Amino acid sequence: MSIRHLVKSVAVSGAAAICGVALVIGLSGAAGATQTSSLPSSDGNTTLTTNIPITPGTPYSSGQTVALNVVAGPLSSANLTAAGVPTSGVFYIEECTDVNGDPANLPTSPSTCEGDNLITVPKTSNGGFSENLTVYDLPDALTLGGTTLTGNSSCDVAPNQCVFAVLSLPFADGAAAFKAPHLFSAPFQVQIGPDGIDDGASPGDGTPEVSLAIALPLLALAGFGVWTIRRRRHLASQDSTTS
Repeated sequence: MSIRHLVKSVAVSGAAAICGVALVIGLSGAAGATQTSSLPSSDGNTTLTTNIPITPGTPYSSGQTVALNVVAGPLSSANLTAAGVPTSGVFYIEECTDVNGDPANLPTSPSTCEGDNLITVPKTSNGGFSENLTVYDLPDALTLGGTTLTGNSSCDVAPNQCVFAVLSLPFADGAAAFKAPHLFSAPFQVQIGPDGIDDGASPGDGTPEVSLAIALPLLALAGFGVWTIRRRRHLASQDSTTS
């Protein structure tokens, strides 16, 4: 490769790095922009939606309220009847752990779900509903008083992501409740705010913060690219002067 081609390649790389830095800053909400957000599950059956302005690219704040929206169909009366589950009564919702946000690590029993924040919602014929829920950094002794999570289970930030489990049978039914028709929200992250209490004072969109460890190498590459462009122009100017 000639020096001219090398310089051109580095310059292009620098320009790309500048774009990458801009993207990282935008994703991290570094400019302080606020907006509402939606976090859909991979199967499209549930969506977590913020109903107040938030800072994008930051975890939910413990005590923050989000709306859980469940689509019609999967938990419909027809599907419950086919599974031998009562169509009357309520759906049961709890916040649970989902290590690494991996479907393989979704709960299969109540042991990694927080019984102290159980929410019930009347069953609907089509299975769809919307309900406001409070997210907590678990385990939470401050507001919930104790915890029903077993062992060292926790749900806060990576790798200890959280999910909401929506069951058609009570959590008290154990593993059987997770074999009956049920749904999970998208995995999300939540952390205690700087005030140390569950007041949701620093609301986010449930996603992890973009680390400066990602941005700094891009900034360095961008700076080198800009220097290369200037150097190339300087050499070109000298060549035109001496010719």
